[in-house]
Amino acid sequence: MPERLAQGIHGQLDLPTCSVPIVEIARKLDIGEVRCERFDGFEGMLLTDRVRSRGAILANTRHGSRRARFTVAHELGHFLLERHELSGETGFLCQAVDLRETRQTRHHQRQESEANRFAADLLAPARYVADLLSHDPDLREAQRIRDALDISLEVSVRRLVEVRDEALAAVWSLHGQVRYVVRSFGFPFVTLQKGDPVPKTTAAHRAGRNGSTGFTEMVETHSMAWTGQSELDMWEQTRVGQNGHAVTLLQVELTEEGSDNGHGTDPNMPGFR
Repeated sequence: MPERLAQGIHGQLDLPTCSVPIVEIARKLDIGEVRCERFDGFEGMLLTDRVRSRGAILANTRHGSRRARFTVAHELGHFLLERHELSGETGFLCQAVDLRETRQTRHHQRQESEANRFAADLLAPARYVADLLSHDPDLREAQRIRDALDISLEVSVRRLVEVRDEALAAVWSLHGQVRYVVRSFGFPFVTLQKGDPVPKTTAAHRAGRNGSTGFTEMVETHSMAWTGQSELDMWEQTRVGQNGHAVTLLQVELTEEGSDNGHGTDPNMPGFR
């Protein structure tokens, strides 16, 4: 299991409860070279042999150093997870979509999903995240988790949704159009798909239209706009970032009848950045 492997590394190396030194870890685990710089055409690459006796990792810094740290951890996952098969003659070549992959249905998707789970648990273990949580769900705590663990905001929001006990979902958007959705266990199905506009009746739409960066407060919202169900008690909060990027946190109070027992992430395009 990817999560168990990441936990084992933490136990053996006695890692600090802050920014995990991912490059040092990789070198201790037989990765001879780690290069983090701007590349064209890929997000990450693991050069290795078929028995993975040694390796070299290339990580693209085009989207920032925190994204590159996740890419290094993702490629290290390919190197360490025993059943992973090389995608080419010389190793693994990973595109941006691979670092968003969570589906388990196909062999390639399963490998990318497992590498992502390994990377998340290595850089942001659940117990580290839990120690940083506040009383109520709030995107501001995701930003604190990001800064404390030196991970991207996408990873920290994703971990917030996974670790908290409340039924939560996060909707990423760009210029008012949905990019992808993740949801925790029990959160109702979010009916929005990639490319759909953020519903005009929501505070998220108003925050994006306003154009000011920063956080809104958590406010009650119409569940019909997000889930197609009208009877749910739901709240939303949005963080508007730079260049049209935004993320909206949804919280729902469920009764037993209100849960669809869905799990984890929307199978379409959840991911990390």
